[in-house]
Amino acid sequence: MLHYLVLIKSGFKLITNEPLDYCRVKKLSDKGFGFLTSLYYNESIFFHFNKVKDADAKEKLQNFKRGEVYFYFTSKLNNGKRKVDSLWLDISDVNKQLLPKFVSRIIEEFDAGKTNPYEVAYVIRELRKNKFINREDFTKIVDSSRLLKLPAILKSFLYDEEKHRLSDLENLITKFENREIDENSWKISVISEFFNDQTRH
Repeated sequence: MLHYLVLIKSGFKLITNEPLDYCRVKKLSDKGFGFLTSLYYNESIFFHFNKVKDADAKEKLQNFKRGEVYFYFTSKLNNGKRKVDSLWLDISDVNKQLLPKFVSRIIEEFDAGKTNPYEVAYVIRELRKNKFINREDFTKIVDSSRLLKLPAILKSFLYDEEKHRLSDLENLITKFENREIDENSWKISVISEFFNDQTRH
């Protein structure tokens, strides 16, 4: 039986050995089922629209646009096929016991994974917004090879309430791209920018 957002909000406690996963939903069949990609498993993971209990989720899926919906989920094997077990649309509703391993996996995926980095950046933004990424975790992201290659992706880490910082961040990115600051100064400045401290270089 699937346990969804309604159950979580009403106090249902999720106990699972399966890791938290995520997928940007890209395609649904006309019959209302879809397949999710996984950070952990090679096979696609099946879910069906009629199992989605949350009203906002149903509306988003009914008015489907590419890339609009992100699913956070756990899955399990059922008769040899992997299917969604629990599902959330908002990272803030996820069982907190699942988050530490998920954060580590997202950092790993951002650095050296195959997922589109802007999709992973969206998840990082949502984790940041809910304060699920600490300074140590964020430092690992800043140290990643992918961010050194694509420094502009930092802008995707900002959530709406931080948009006033966009100009300063763009200036910092430009300085690094033009080699006006070295790699170490860049890293220190980025961390300072995102954690609002005074260690600016």
